[in-house]
Amino acid sequence: MKKVIIGFLAIGLLTSACSTFNGNKVIKTPFTGGSYESNRRFFRSVASGESVNLETAKSKAILTATQRLATSVQTEIKTVTENYQNERNIGGNLGDFGERFQQLTREVMSTKIMGASIHGEKVFQQKDKTYQVWIAMELRKRELYKRLKQQAQSDKKLSDAQRKVVSEMIDKQIDDLDDKD
Repeated sequence: MKKVIIGFLAIGLLTSACSTFNGNKVIKTPFTGGSYESNRRFFRSVASGESVNLETAKSKAILTATQRLATSVQTEIKTVTENYQNERNIGGNLGDFGERFQQLTREVMSTKIMGASIHGEKVFQQKDKTYQVWIAMELRKRELYKRLKQQAQSDKKLSDAQRKVVSEMIDKQIDDLDDKD
């Protein structure tokens, strides 16, 4: 009788350890948790790619992770620009500053997300012999802001006043980062 009770308890524990939600099995993917999420210091992204060719699977994963990084950067830059414009509404008008700064950011991003690095990589070969590659990427915010500032300083389309505003805004963002090295 004691063995039967222990057996039922063991089955109950095994059953409860299997994660399900509404009858669907929950799959834990690679690179989950805080060290793979964006924070005050880093933009981060995770993506996967699948193909019968290992290099193609890796390229797909890197492309998707890079696109996700770019989206995160664009979202933050838009927020930073809007916040700065709201704080510094010079004479009630900053002109096309916000639009110009967004364009500057797109130019920097379209050249390449320089400084982004692979934070983790896992490769799986599936039962059907296809490859699944998971990539975790990160980009240090301080480096991105420094490149944006350099780009703004050399941009002939910006007026001196706009260059000054961009420099002040970026310097403020760099100072606010929890990243002193």
